[in-house]
Amino acid sequence: MKVVQVTASRDYEGTVWTALFSSLEKAYEDLSNQPADTFAGVDDLDIAWVCVDDNSYERVDQFEVKFEWGEPDTVTFRKWVSNNYVEVVL
Repeated sequence: MKVVQVTASRDYEGTVWTALFSSLEKAYEDLSNQPADTFAGVDDLDIAWVCVDDNSYERVDQFEVKFEWGEPDTVTFRKWVSNNYVEVVL
């Protein structure tokens, strides 16, 4: 059985939080509906299919996260595409 795992990590410190979903659509929907401060302290998001029966892992997407405190708090997701970072809306 495979599930989608979203891993939020911080450079040099490792995993901040993880979440499991039954589909990619549900994972992206959940990420897009989270309040901005969910991503405070997060540098990267890794989205992958993982198998619960063995240790297989298939990366689907990876994003750089930039969180800024303010009124309102904001979060920006960027993806590495063709040797350049591109902002992505989840």
